[in-house]
Amino acid sequence: MAFSYIFRFKNSAMYDKNMRETFCNKFAGSRKDVNMKNLRFDDLYSPEYYMDVPGNDGRIAIKKFNDARDTMAMAHFSLSYIEDTPSDELGKNFAKTIHLRHAIEDLNSSFDLLLQIPWFYFRIWAEFNRKGSLRTKQLKNRNEITRNTQDWVLFAERDCEYRKVMEYLHATSNPLETKMKVFSSEYIEGTDKTFTVRSLCNALKHNHALSFEELYEPYDFLLNINGQKINLREEHMGVRFKQKILEKDNPDIVVGEIKYDYSDDFSIDYEYMQGESFRYEDCVDAKYRLKIQDVYKECCKYFDALVELFEEVYNQIYPQIGLLPTLVGENGKPNIKSSVNSISMNDYFTVV
Repeated sequence: MAFSYIFRFKNSAMYDKNMRETFCNKFAGSRKDVNMKNLRFDDLYSPEYYMDVPGNDGRIAIKKFNDARDTMAMAHFSLSYIEDTPSDELGKNFAKTIHLRHAIEDLNSSFDLLLQIPWFYFRIWAEFNRKGSLRTKQLKNRNEITRNTQDWVLFAERDCEYRKVMEYLHATSNPLETKMKVFSSEYIEGTDKTFTVRSLCNALKHNHALSFEELYEPYDFLLNINGQKINLREEHMGVRFKQKILEKDNPDIVVGEIKYDYSDDFSIDYEYMQGESFRYEDCVDAKYRLKIQDVYKECCKYFDALVELFEEVYNQIYPQIGLLPTLVGENGKPNIKSSVNSISMNDYFTVV
């Protein structure tokens, strides 16, 4: 493949502060055969290069811009190492699901981080404190948030949620309300979809893993008929039979039965005479198996839509946050000099 990810790092003394600028500039859009939108990396620097002014928390918003963008870049990275073609190779498919897992979690987090930009810049959190103008029984902060107190930013992060941000945007007639509502309707709620990035992320949270058709191999059932073994799946045949469940200490007493069912795959149900039943379908993911390409395409669409939403938030808020003149060069930008050291991620990752 004719592409590469190369990360150039800062001189060691400046690495922690300024890694983001050089790291991310080499991070997005370098794989030319990936049909995903490019992220914005121009004119976004670390918070120390900006000025705070009364009424807004600009530098915190800048941090959230960077956090959202960097997390989106990680999702882009994971998706870029997946070929946009199906594969029958088990190893490749397993590797694809690993990349997809990371992409799903990063995409989901990116939207939540994007919400924090207006949340902090406009100080939306203040409207949901005890005396806040938008506070209701349903919409309120779990903690009373006071600026410049211990861990106040952490408390505000925890209280940020979509409904509160939307309530504020609606109350202030902010055009971002419509943009965020459209994105949420299509990619968060997605009522007309079999899954969304958000629902997949919740599945990972509760089940730890996703079930993919390409990684599942159905059981072979060999039936011995008159000394001849027949593979029922290969012969497109099915079979059903029952087995009694006997009381351990009184084998003459029947307490239930086991129902075996084979039709392309194996299923075992238990039914007890006292009334309880145990269905095989309740402990497997047969109904929820996903196709790798379907998930990959949804992630790519989500990413592109999120880039557009990021741009909307950026265009409204970023121009209002000024750079600190003492750290700006003659070209109007901070003086950030990259080192020549680089790492090619192709040394560690392969497209699958």
